[in-house]
Amino acid sequence: MTARFLFSLISPYRAGLLLLTFLLLIQSVILLCMPWLAGQLGAAFLSDATGHWIQEKPGLLVAAMLALLAAGAALRIAANWIQIGIFETILADLKSRLFAQLQALPLLWHQDMPRGSLLALSSHEIGMLGDFITDTLTGFLPLLLTAAGASVLMLMIDPALAILVPILVPAFYIFHKIMGRRLRGLAVRVREQHAEVVTTTEEMLELLPVIKSFTAEPFEQRRYDDRITELRRLSMRQQHIYAILGPVSQFAVAAAALLLLLLAGQSLTSGELGPAETVSFLLYVALLVRPVSQLSSIYGQVQTARGTLARLQSVFSETPEETGPTDRPTPYGAIRFDAVSFAYPGRTPAVRDLDFEISEGEIVALVGDNGAGKSTAIGLLLGFYRPGSGRITLGDRDIAEMKLAELRGAIGYVPQNRHLRNASVRDNIALGAPDATPDKIEASARIAQAHAFVTALPDGYDTLIGDKGVKLSGGQQQRLALARALLKDPPILILDEATSMYDLEGEAAFVAECRDALAGRTVILITHRPASLALADHVIRLSGGRIVADTRGEDAK
Repeated sequence: MTARFLFSLISPYRAGLLLLTFLLLIQSVILLCMPWLAGQLGAAFLSDATGHWIQEKPGLLVAAMLALLAAGAALRIAANWIQIGIFETILADLKSRLFAQLQALPLLWHQDMPRGSLLALSSHEIGMLGDFITDTLTGFLPLLLTAAGASVLMLMIDPALAILVPILVPAFYIFHKIMGRRLRGLAVRVREQHAEVVTTTEEMLELLPVIKSFTAEPFEQRRYDDRITELRRLSMRQQHIYAILGPVSQFAVAAAALLLLLLAGQSLTSGELGPAETVSFLLYVALLVRPVSQLSSIYGQVQTARGTLARLQSVFSETPEETGPTDRPTPYGAIRFDAVSFAYPGRTPAVRDLDFEISEGEIVALVGDNGAGKSTAIGLLLGFYRPGSGRITLGDRDIAEMKLAELRGAIGYVPQNRHLRNASVRDNIALGAPDATPDKIEASARIAQAHAFVTALPDGYDTLIGDKGVKLSGGQQQRLALARALLKDPPILILDEATSMYDLEGEAAFVAECRDALAGRTVILITHRPASLALADHVIRLSGGRIVADTRGEDAK
């Protein structure tokens, strides 16, 4: 566990955590007082001596003990309330920080990370870490105080009997060290397997139409069952170790307590201990059982928390994209690819020596077979990736020197995958312009040929479209994605197969409507559709990541 990273996480909550620890420490002090007071009360009834005030007024001592017990209960309630507040705050803040970091990290990083692993980290693993911080960490010192205090007080009552306690500590340490080594690796494997289960569920929901069309449900069920069976096996092994750890610890403590009880009884019989000391000693032995048993489980909890902290630290240590706000005007001008090459990690170059220029206000079509490099070129222009060599300029500025918010603010992007959310039609169109007026939203929908079908929906623009727009047809989803980009009113518009799911009539209507809407913008079309190609002033054909044809004017039609 990286202690410095853990302290950086809990630093904003240190005041509350310190208060919580302080309350628990006071409660431990009260617990340590009770065996002594009980011993005094017991001595009043067991001793043959007379004249002690406790024998005359035992109710006063009982009242004092009840007051301490009430104070301890009140402290526990206050501590519980504070603990709940800190836990929920830590949980919310960590989830928010992680969400912000995941949004800010480059696409290349996300492409290398299993989504299920990130979902598991951002959900139950952070919850487990919150429990560790607010329960295990804050409870450690009070438990230690209770165990040490009981041991010291036992030592003061009878050193010969109490000396057995520290003898047991090394044995406990060695036992938990051995078990902890097994728990550490097992905890990592359990987390990884849980992430695989989450990933499998997410993939099933994503691919459900395809799975059903291929009647692949039995295969997917077997695939999921294999993963859940492995998770069960690993979880059972982990819980079996915990199941051994607790009872063995409790047995060892209880056995030591019985031994001490036997020896204390002999000391009482021989007169070496008085009734008060004997009762107090035995109650301190009983008090020692709980903290020692709980301290024995902390080692395993630490091993589990280490994995989550390491994964969180790994995510937070990644350098996010700099997408902060900019006061500069939206950039514009010609787009220039100057000998640009790029390769995804561990793969051959996706584009090589791309060299072309798109004039301001020009409509350009990028064409080529699948894998030709069209989408990669667009990803480079949007700053999703950085060129391995060469540079891309917008006007007279290298986009590598621009803030990403400045660059992307100039571009409206309609991806091939529509990326809609489970919200209303209005909210989906207004994703990039949340303050847009209803009139502007409707105007962009009209240009995208979406207004007619939207008004026919049960609640019009307020209709919920389901997860990823599942309640709409593919063509309707595409129209909403296009309306979303048009609402942004960008000087540069990228349409990646934006009409691939239009029928011919709808595409023709879109092209006719678009001629005026696209006037004055720089437009990049990725398309194979003849009607959309008819819009282009300039066609660039790619193959194998290289330009194989570059035509303009009538030759481009």
